[in-house]
Amino acid sequence: MDFSSIAASATLQTQAQTQSQASMMVMRKVLDLAGQQGADFAAMIAQAGGLGQNLDVQA
Repeated sequence: MDFSSIAASATLQTQAQTQSQASMMVMRKVLDLAGQQGADFAAMIAQAGGLGQNLDVQA
C-alpha cells in the first residue's frame, strides 16, 4: 500500500463523515419543523371552538 492510496482513503472517509453529519443536521431540522407544525395545528384546532364539527347535508 502506498501513501497516495492511504491519503485517498483518508480523504474519502472524511468526506463521508462530513456528508453524514450534514444529513443528520438536515434531518433534525426537518423533525423540529414537523413537530412545530403539529403543535401549531393542534393549537389552531383547539381555537376553532367547534367549527367544522357539524355537517350540513342540505343544499
